[in-house]
Formats: sequence, C-alpha cells, structure tokens
Amino acid sequence: MFGALSVVSIGVGSALAYMTRSSGARTATLETCAGAFVIVGLGLLGAALPHLS
Repeated sequence: MFGALSVVSIGVGSALAYMTRSSGARTATLETCAGAFVIVGLGLLGAALPHLS
C-alpha cells in the first residue's frame, strides 16, 4: 500500500512541477507543493522497501 501511495505522490508532485511552466503567477506555490509531494512520496517509498524484500 505504501508503494502504491509513493508512486501516486511522486506522480502528482512531478505533474505539479511540470505545470509551473504555464502558470507564472503561482510558480512558487506550485513548486512548494510539488516538492512536498515528492518528499512525501520518497518517504513512503523508504517505508515500503523493507516489505518488498
């Protein structure tokens, strides 16, 4: 379950980071949210690794 949430969170963070190109006014906010999603996703991936082996 953590692995699936990790993939979704990293995907959402990547999509938000990509969207910053088109939105000039909200770039800082979108980059902050994207970074938070990526960090949470990597943390979930780290929590899932012991269960994958």
